[in-house]
Amino acid sequence: MKKLEYFSQLCARRYRRLFSIHEIEEGSIVQWMFGAVLFYFFVSFSRWIGESTITIETAREGGAICWAYFQNCADFYFLHLIPYGYSQSTLYMVFYGIMLLTVYLMWKKDWVQAHVLLFALFLWKVFVIFFLTSVISGPYDYYHLILTAILLFVPFKEYFLKLGFVFMYFMSATIKFSPGWVLGTYFSSMESGVPFVPSWLTLVATNIVIFGQIIECWFLLSRNKILQRIAVVYATFFHLYSGILVFYNYPSVALPPLLILFGPMYRHTPTPFSKKAIAGWTIIALVGLFQLLGFVVSPNRFLTLEGHRYGMYMFEANHQCLYTIRTYVRGAAENKSWRGLQCSNRSCVTELSTESKNGETVYTRKSESASAWNRCDPYEIWSQARSRCGTPGVLRISMEYVHSINGGPFYKMIDEPSICNLTYRPLAHNEWIKVPPDAPVVGYPVENDYQY
Repeated sequence: MKKLEYFSQLCARRYRRLFSIHEIEEGSIVQWMFGAVLFYFFVSFSRWIGESTITIETAREGGAICWAYFQNCADFYFLHLIPYGYSQSTLYMVFYGIMLLTVYLMWKKDWVQAHVLLFALFLWKVFVIFFLTSVISGPYDYYHLILTAILLFVPFKEYFLKLGFVFMYFMSATIKFSPGWVLGTYFSSMESGVPFVPSWLTLVATNIVIFGQIIECWFLLSRNKILQRIAVVYATFFHLYSGILVFYNYPSVALPPLLILFGPMYRHTPTPFSKKAIAGWTIIALVGLFQLLGFVVSPNRFLTLEGHRYGMYMFEANHQCLYTIRTYVRGAAENKSWRGLQCSNRSCVTELSTESKNGETVYTRKSESASAWNRCDPYEIWSQARSRCGTPGVLRISMEYVHSINGGPFYKMIDEPSICNLTYRPLAHNEWIKVPPDAPVVGYPVENDYQY
């Protein structure tokens, strides 16, 4: 018994030293950040518990959307959502219990065990976001994971939490160096425009956002109290205002760290340059590389959407698209057709038809985006359509895809008679996705809206 107790204490000491637990024990700001990242785990999981994105049923229906670098992710799905089973809701209620226990351990100031439990929540979220699906998360989840990684793993936690937060702000601005934001066409091409801002002020409003994210954000770290407080007030207003469009997700991950790190408890933190700081600087460097990756993959990231989920990509462009999937099946079937508007999950089906000729049946499905929030990623459309390749009787599947950004022309970017033999490269441009001038103009869009 004494040996077991000694071994337990030895492990705890080494764990404390490895993850710099003393910084959590001694720093009220870091303790508050512990609570802030735990809160966003609750926000994330309260949404995921009812989503079918990573369930076995979604995989069976061909609805799984994997990362391009891990296209067989559906092979690892193991959860069932009600009414097909209780495994997903059971798992997330276990996580709910872990979160409650973590709060209790924080109150008891047992930061080693609280750290272990937060580590477990972190591992599950990383596994889901980067291995099981590419569509359940948003850039706000990157904010959360990066801040959580700094809190869990690196020394000089308070400094790197502050720098990491500001650096992610800065990285978010790089995606806005495009006509959609510099000229304001992201919002001017939408029917509703910028909330509560006259149309003639759209260009001014979008450039104020760019200025705030690329320059003003660094004043959050200022020694000058007046400039630092102005930056906090601006950032707070920005996140409250942005919630009009993005709802609670983004403000929930950004506002608590903003007010904890830079609000009333703010103190200037000196830059660390010791060997112990290498881990923190490595995370900052990886954030920069992750953002850069999205720009080097494609000749036109905004049109092709290749690599668009790498880095902070929120509000990169206002998208509209139309696409047609035709499945050619051996044998005859009754001819029939339907035209209308059936919308769900920010996309609409506009036509379904069955046509038989020459011993083949062609099933046609025409769809279009329903809001600017639907990024019309051709990889996702191709991936779901391609999941039916190899099904008994399927001869081939064709795909047509036209895409417009920020009210610009519709370009016919994909016109493939058979997609089953195509491959998608995650870190390079895919030649079967055409860009202007190879992609012809086929029309012009009407005004759309942010949400439907």
